[in-house]
Amino acid sequence: MRKPKGRLTDIFSLPTDGSGQPQSVLMLDQLTHVPEIGDVLRLANRNLPIAQVDRQRMRSCLTGWPLIGLGSIGVLVNKPTDELKTLVRHPNRLWVTWTPKSNLPWHFTTDDLPMFTRLNEGWNAHPNDVGLRLEKNGDELIARMKPNPYAYRRYEKVPEISVSFVNCSNYRVTSVNDEGWYSGQCRFSGLAPEWGEFYEISGDTRDNMNSTPWIKMEGVGAKHFHYYLKDETLEIKAQDWVLKSKS
Repeated sequence: MRKPKGRLTDIFSLPTDGSGQPQSVLMLDQLTHVPEIGDVLRLANRNLPIAQVDRQRMRSCLTGWPLIGLGSIGVLVNKPTDELKTLVRHPNRLWVTWTPKSNLPWHFTTDDLPMFTRLNEGWNAHPNDVGLRLEKNGDELIARMKPNPYAYRRYEKVPEISVSFVNCSNYRVTSVNDEGWYSGQCRFSGLAPEWGEFYEISGDTRDNMNSTPWIKMEGVGAKHFHYYLKDETLEIKAQDWVLKSKS
């Protein structure tokens, strides 16, 4: 079974707690899972029980900046900071793992994992646009949205973009938003490279792990497209897709 991992970016100290124990905070990002109190962190050759977990996670995706995994958090351990720093020469480039106290999501216990290909190179939906608009025309499904002008300046004067799915057989809009994804409610939380992106997923996509019913269309396309938007997730089975801009 694979263990969750994250990248250590910093270590700093806090005053001793009420019982006189030392307190050190380890900042982790690029998480594949969110650690919990009682999990045991492995740093170099030391096992460190996690005493506290910071729930205020960074969500850089909403600014258009890159974000990998489940964001950035701090975990507290009762060990002296100087002692921990001697264990790592380059703390900002070290990957650490931890042993969870409870069961892990399905993708940690199988080797049959789907593959994600990011499709929205050079464009994306507006991070604050909550108005996904869908149109059906025979076997074509059109998803309309505002573009992201913050990350992609060429779209500053473009009021709308649309993604047309050709030969669409099925689609559904699920309630998984950014908060749900970061808290592990999506079946691909920690498995998909980043929140807020548009992917084609190949392999077993475990569709039955989400109970939202599919809406049938006239096409027969079978490629699985998956778009994480601000307040929902759009899943589509279609033959292909085309991006269009409205000037």
